[in-house]
Amino acid sequence: MTTKLVTHPLKTGKLTAMSNVTSITVTGHQVSILEDEPEPGKKDRSAVHLTFYGERGSELRSISNRRGDVEHPQKLPSLLATAEELGLIMDRDDAVEIGLSLLAMAMEDKTAAEIEAVQTRLAKAIAELHSQVT
Repeated sequence: MTTKLVTHPLKTGKLTAMSNVTSITVTGHQVSILEDEPEPGKKDRSAVHLTFYGERGSELRSISNRRGDVEHPQKLPSLLATAEELGLIMDRDDAVEIGLSLLAMAMEDKTAAEIEAVQTRLAKAIAELHSQVT
């Protein structure tokens, strides 16, 4: 089995991750794919990894300096109290489904020209990733 890691920056605004205990504010840092080239007859175990960094007040911490603390809007004690980084890992099919759902909701009220611009960006991103993976 051969694997290859491809990573791209993931720039987002503030995102809120919630649980039944608390919520935290994070920003996107990077998206990676751990590309699996399985032997014939074996399952493809490629995985998409999303990495988010925490935020301290309004000062974002970047990869070039130390990471900030995750902002906790609630004052409840939690397992995330000392978190500086949050990750989300999913298989390719789940990444496609989540991506399509998010994209469809975000594009719902856009003009035809705005939708075409996003389609162009998506085609370019796929082409760039394909050139790095193969």
